[in-house]
Amino acid sequence: MDKIIISKATSKDLADIQTPSFDLFNMESNEFDKSLDMEWTYSKEGKKFYSDRIKNENSLVKVVERDGKIIGYFCGSLVGGFYRRGIHAEMEDALVEEKFRSKGIGGKLMKDFLDWCKKQKVNYISAVATAQNEKAIKLYRKLGFKDYTLTLEKKIK
Repeated sequence: MDKIIISKATSKDLADIQTPSFDLFNMESNEFDKSLDMEWTYSKEGKKFYSDRIKNENSLVKVVERDGKIIGYFCGSLVGGFYRRGIHAEMEDALVEEKFRSKGIGGKLMKDFLDWCKKQKVNYISAVATAQNEKAIKLYRKLGFKDYTLTLEKKIK
């Protein structure tokens, strides 16, 4: 396998990030949550979300590249502390193409985020996953994340 390169995303990577983001939405929708807005990634709001994250110093967006092609990405940022003291960050979303999974890339992306958070003097990091996404939850727990909150939802319409 050719060399995998992980680097900080730039504005020129925006369109290349939207493709795996759409793939993530598609996977989540097919496997876990049919209510996801499948048009969001390529919408004005989706493009603005990633563009803002790439430009904002309070966010970290990484791309994973192989042979000049983006095969994955990571997005995380500082978030409001809400009702807890200290500085908080959230791992917002990430995806590595299926054929490159289980090769340590996701763990490396998370380690980079943890290192970035330490430099930002973050006290707490949250990682949110669909409750049925056992692979993501297993990775987060392997990285030391513990169960903190539980969100329950009821569909009424």
